[in-house]
Amino acid sequence: MQIALAALIAALPLGAAYLLWRLMSRTRLMPARPPLVMAILGTLLGALASYGERWALDFMELSFVASRAGESGALAAMLLMAAPIEEGLKALLVWPAYVKRQILTSRLGLSFAVSAGAGFAGGEAFALLLQHPLDGLFSVRVLLGLPAQLFFAGLWGFALGSRRGRDRWFPLAWSCSVLLHGLYAHIVMGRGPALLVAVVPVLALMGIASVLVLRGFGESRATSSSMSAKAVQEPAPSLSPMRSVLQRRERPLMVHWIAIGALVTLGLVILALGAAVYLGHRLGIDFTLANESNLQSMGPLALLGAFVLLSFPCSGYLVARASAAQSVLEPAMASGLALVLVMVMLSVTEPLALVVAVAVAPVAFALACGGAWFALDRT
Repeated sequence: MQIALAALIAALPLGAAYLLWRLMSRTRLMPARPPLVMAILGTLLGALASYGERWALDFMELSFVASRAGESGALAAMLLMAAPIEEGLKALLVWPAYVKRQILTSRLGLSFAVSAGAGFAGGEAFALLLQHPLDGLFSVRVLLGLPAQLFFAGLWGFALGSRRGRDRWFPLAWSCSVLLHGLYAHIVMGRGPALLVAVVPVLALMGIASVLVLRGFGESRATSSSMSAKAVQEPAPSLSPMRSVLQRRERPLMVHWIAIGALVTLGLVILALGAAVYLGHRLGIDFTLANESNLQSMGPLALLGAFVLLSFPCSGYLVARASAAQSVLEPAMASGLALVLVMVMLSVTEPLALVVAVAVAPVAFALACGGAWFALDRT
């Protein structure tokens, strides 16, 4: 039973990588052999990495679980050992193809990296489920960890294949992938079950970003199909509509609205927390009993998190409307400044909550930009 469950879960990322390859092959012929080889080798490396990490943790008397090694020890083990090793091994699988100049487009970089990540995720999941007794909660944790392996590999793979960004953006994309993947994995594998609710908006953002990128591939193919080309050209897969609203217009940058917007965002966050507490008390929810190790705490944490995230699109909309902005640049910078201020305060008052805040910060930033987009002055 345990082996069958492990094999089923391990097959999920491999199936997702195959579906991605089929989808991308509809718009442009994609090679099949390199992704297959990378998926196979990634499966072996994933399984070996799982056993190797367990041996290293036993040797150093550490653990990825915060209740065993402490929050700081578990976070350090994930950020300084697991995340760099895993992303490094996946990049190692893709690098020979890059050196041989087989990765000439972002499409190929994304496909190869996701294939390596899918194989790694499958092998690691299979090994993890065999190393632990059959447990429903642990199986859920492993399942939640699978999308991150593919998404963050695709992030630096996209940058590696980009003709304009492979030298400039790949190191940054890989470093960001290590940081965000480490924080995500720390919440999923190392913290209490109640905090699993914090990864739901992150998963939603991963899904939306993936859909937009794939749609960009399709649109670029539809545009280029009307023009004859004698050589393979970069399909320019980009989120052009969203990128355009982040660019500066003719008017100068309104610095005062960035400062005002940051204060508005902070005010709405405080107001949202108060509204969540008021609503919780009206519903009979006792927030004093909230504990990440208790599944019953998932409701209060979800209520607080939902209200806080809701404050970011509201603030983006209000700032863009009040400033008559023609782009979301000022509201985006205002929300970014507010997030930095929140993280600075948490680092002093509640350092452990800083981990969750950093992991969810991209979601809050995206929501603020989305709220500002609806209020743009397009006249």
